[in-house]
Amino acid sequence: MTLLRDHETQATPPTRKKRLFLRSFAVIAALAIFWAIAGIFLYVAPPADEPQHADVLFVLGPPDQRIGYAEQLMQQGYSPTVAVSSPIGKDGKFEASICTAQRPYRIICFNPDPFTTQGEARALKNLSEQYGWKSANVLTAQFHVTRARVIISRCYGGDLHMVAQHRSLPLVSLSRPTSSWAYQYLYQTAAFVKVAIHPDC
Repeated sequence: MTLLRDHETQATPPTRKKRLFLRSFAVIAALAIFWAIAGIFLYVAPPADEPQHADVLFVLGPPDQRIGYAEQLMQQGYSPTVAVSSPIGKDGKFEASICTAQRPYRIICFNPDPFTTQGEARALKNLSEQYGWKSANVLTAQFHVTRARVIISRCYGGDLHMVAQHRSLPLVSLSRPTSSWAYQYLYQTAAFVKVAIHPDC
């Protein structure tokens, strides 16, 4: 009987550890599934707006594929002015090629300080006051739309339309890790935490 008790006593802790491990794994798996599903609505196919006729087409940086889509919208006459967020190169000039282009519409390039979505939101507020803009189509990549809407709404009180430039990204990319859904899920989620911590304009 003593040996049986000893055996039962020794077998109990591993069993409890196993149950705890399985429960922890189930919780983590459930959170991962929830995060993956939520990400579809936040990053992959977020609620975006159709472009409207507005005072400005405001293009968030960096000036990449979204510039091509911005030019399409300008050619369709959605706005008389396009404002492009662009870094400045070592030569002191804007890196976005559209900044030196000749177009039938006004092109305004600016370098936000800081070069973040928050800096761009402040720039939209200041430029709107300077040029009298009352409405804006804000263009960015679809995985950035939801977070950008929150940040820009804190600074800009005009008629706002968040327009998505859609991209097809691989789930994971070893050659270009930042151009993958895995990276965007991690980056955008971490950035959302920052937005929650710093709720000001």
